[in-house]
Amino acid sequence: MFGKTIFLKIQRGFTLIELLITMAVLGVLMAIALPNLQSFILSNRLSSDVNGFAGLVNYARSEAIARNQDVIICPRSNAAITCQADQLWGQYEIQVFVDVNGNGQRNAADILLKTIPASDATGNSRALTRNGGVGSIKFGAAGLSQTAHRFDIFAVNSGDAAFEAQYGRSVCISLPGRPRIIAL
Repeated sequence: MFGKTIFLKIQRGFTLIELLITMAVLGVLMAIALPNLQSFILSNRLSSDVNGFAGLVNYARSEAIARNQDVIICPRSNAAITCQADQLWGQYEIQVFVDVNGNGQRNAADILLKTIPASDATGNSRALTRNGGVGSIKFGAAGLSQTAHRFDIFAVNSGDAAFEAQYGRSVCISLPGRPRIIAL
């Protein structure tokens, strides 16, 4: 018993075949999961944009009622404080302010309440557009909107209307000032 040496074969890694099979299985799983993951990420980003904008509208309306003054939501460029006359709101910061002097533009006398960053400053992946012209959203002291508004928030895919409609939503603001989210 003392004269015999016992050699045990101990495996200390993976064989090349095992690694290749594992890589092939992972490749197939990634090919199946990656398109679904991209759709999931895009859908979540758009939901966040839609909910953020609807929340901003509700905030502005409630501030108009609480302060008993006109409150305006409008896009602005980073360099200026005045409202931008543009239909593409997603490329600008969106500001909410109390219009103290009633001129419809933000100036030094007005009270800035909130600013949210541009959803996509380049406009290459997501868009927030004002449907039906340019202008701002104005809530009176009673919380009523001056006019009805519609904003479309969608994923940009080089003019593919079906793709944009699949991932797009509209935020409609009624005359009573309440936002409603609908499909494009």
